[in-house]
Amino acid sequence: MGYLVGAAAGLFVVALVLAAGATGYAIAHAPRNRPALIAMTAGSVAILGVAGSILGAATYSRLSGPAVVETSNHVSPVTSPAGATPSSAPISVTDAWMHFQSDAGDYIGGGTQKVWTLTESNFGVDGTNGDLHASVSGRGDWWDLEFRAPSNGTLQVGRFANAERAPFVTGKAPGLDVNGDGRGCNTLTGTFEIKSIAWTSDATVSQLDVLFEQHCEGGAPALRGELWLTSKPGIHKQAPSAASSVVL
Repeated sequence: MGYLVGAAAGLFVVALVLAAGATGYAIAHAPRNRPALIAMTAGSVAILGVAGSILGAATYSRLSGPAVVETSNHVSPVTSPAGATPSSAPISVTDAWMHFQSDAGDYIGGGTQKVWTLTESNFGVDGTNGDLHASVSGRGDWWDLEFRAPSNGTLQVGRFANAERAPFVTGKAPGLDVNGDGRGCNTLTGTFEIKSIAWTSDATVSQLDVLFEQHCEGGAPALRGELWLTSKPGIHKQAPSAASSVVL
């Protein structure tokens, strides 16, 4: 709209100049009544000047005023993966522990035998019933764990063999990824077994007990472990000793 107003103002100025030239020519060649013609011309110029001032002011206001950007209130819908029910915010864990049994030469665990509990560490879990993410931080380190059902299926009690790295699974393989403290596998093979899993009515996981075994880059050394957690008050499972074995 500002461009149209500006163009109109420009055309008005051009027309005014042409009219002034034509009027001057007419006065110069008029045989009589020159005073009356000059008076009429002066009045017309005054009227045109006022109109030009109004138009110029409108043009300046339009061009110098702030730009108005129209935005859309449309919000793109968020969809969940096929076969997966989205959960709400990470659950408030009431009891939890994680156990690592890492072979010598295992890049992720570094050969450690260790147990983390809710007493000194923080636990969190979120995701969907087809792809769960858990986090553990405390005792000077932090860990992220992901368990993914094959073919956009559902995580349930059972054994998930021939797992690949969770974010990059191929075909119909289940997904597994245990990483932390700045260390992760580029590729991996592994297995995880869900011993128990329960869900709330709003699709958050309320209890999980999962064993896992992971091999980085096709190597023989393994990271074995178990993660147990619950959001149910009054539920408790004794944490194992750090020296105990993890057997799938």
